[in-house]
Amino acid sequence: MAETIIVVGHKNPDNDAICAAIGYAELKNILAERDAPGCVYKPARLGQLPPETGWVLGKLGIPVPELIDHVDPGQKVILVDHNELLQAVDGLEDAELLEIIDHHRLADIQTSQPIRVRNEPVGSTATIIAGMYQEHGVMPSANMAGLLAAAILADTVMFKSPTCTKRDIAMAERMARIGGVNIKELGRQLFSTAGGKSVEELVSSDFKEFHIGEQNLGVGQVTCLDSMEMLERKEEFLAVMRRLQEERHYNMVILMLTDVLLEGTQLLYVGSDEAIRNAFSAEPKDNALFLPGVMSRKKQVIPMLSALWG
Repeated sequence: MAETIIVVGHKNPDNDAICAAIGYAELKNILAERDAPGCVYKPARLGQLPPETGWVLGKLGIPVPELIDHVDPGQKVILVDHNELLQAVDGLEDAELLEIIDHHRLADIQTSQPIRVRNEPVGSTATIIAGMYQEHGVMPSANMAGLLAAAILADTVMFKSPTCTKRDIAMAERMARIGGVNIKELGRQLFSTAGGKSVEELVSSDFKEFHIGEQNLGVGQVTCLDSMEMLERKEEFLAVMRRLQEERHYNMVILMLTDVLLEGTQLLYVGSDEAIRNAFSAEPKDNALFLPGVMSRKKQVIPMLSALWG
């Protein structure tokens, strides 16, 4: 009987977390047929499917990964697009972690024995995985290549994020060629899906928890083509954020409305005005401020708060 190995991204998954899990599971299954028969790699997700991911999976005819909420006391697991315990699947401490593929800062996941870890300073985990197809001499299918291109576009905000590297651009363009998709049109379609979501969906769809110093915070990000339209729902956003702050005992909740066309972020927050003022050297007004040039949570928001509290 084949042994099942779970490949999974972080809680509240974004496009990269889900697409990376699908792409890496596919590569591992191809390699297993050649090198390690008896293993089956299964992609999974730890939350609601973002609408843009649902759209791209439907467009490419790729099945939606199974929703799970925990793993059992010896389940073999591979993590993609994260390495923070707060963001990982429940039960990980009792599972057998085999690998981590990620592009974020090194955090706090510990293992009882050495594992394979691939952590690279690029804009998307999908960039790393697309490169691994090349390294192993495996050509992704057209649909899988299109999926990896979409993940890179989403995580690099159509190459406008400061996390984006030349390697991300080259790999996304290569995957788009293999997949037979127009990269600019794909990006526009990905980021035009935000308008149809409820406020609760928007806040939670790409929401991550962080512990910095003595501060616990939640930071959500919505990437869109018209942040001014989003701001018309400001009070609804703040109400949901205040409820999250109370329920989860956060010191602060932040929502980034990242505008692809303006190349900046409308930042909404509940918590300390002084912390926001000091972290971003800007004067907030009514729980909001615009941060020109800010496109990345991990490179431009979390580091500023870490410098303040860390």
